[in-house]
Amino acid sequence: MRGHTVLVACSIAWVACTGAAPEQAPAPAAVVDSVLPMEVALERFRSGLPEPERLESGASDMETLVRRVVDALVRNDTLVFERLAVNRAEFAWLYFPTTRVAQPPYELPPALAWFQMQQRSRRGVFRALAEFGGVPLQYRGYRCDPEPTVEGGNRIWIGCRVELARPGGEPAGVRIFGAVLERDGRFAILSYDNDF
Repeated sequence: MRGHTVLVACSIAWVACTGAAPEQAPAPAAVVDSVLPMEVALERFRSGLPEPERLESGASDMETLVRRVVDALVRNDTLVFERLAVNRAEFAWLYFPTTRVAQPPYELPPALAWFQMQQRSRRGVFRALAEFGGVPLQYRGYRCDPEPTVEGGNRIWIGCRVELARPGGEPAGVRIFGAVLERDGRFAILSYDNDF
């Protein structure tokens, strides 16, 4: 019985700190009407969201962004992970309209695309924290694929590996996030999907 109480307390603490249920808890299903034309689906998804002029999330350069992600890992700071990632309004207005999955033949509804991206990111953050959370990591740099994917005004950087060393260990390249969105000189995490 004591173990059950501890598990419940941990789950409540996780939800309070991150706003998300732990990975073991079933996620609510996304309600998506795939029959709607893309214009209507996007209008509904944007309803109530302010239209940002630029990325406010993330950082002004890739180096700063990556260092902040590593620092968030070291400090177990889930709120920083959230601030470094593309938010719903940025996704709706700046990213989604020109992404490949919004175009034929895919035409994935924006609500479903957002839901899937959030689920992968939550799982990625949870696993990265389980692997590295609280460890005094030494940051040695990063590298991504040489050329980004260009979608409209967006540049998507993938294949990024961060060189990290545990105390007394050798540095190793680790994929701790899946993709970075660059737009108008700002960089934000598009997905925390990772190797863990």
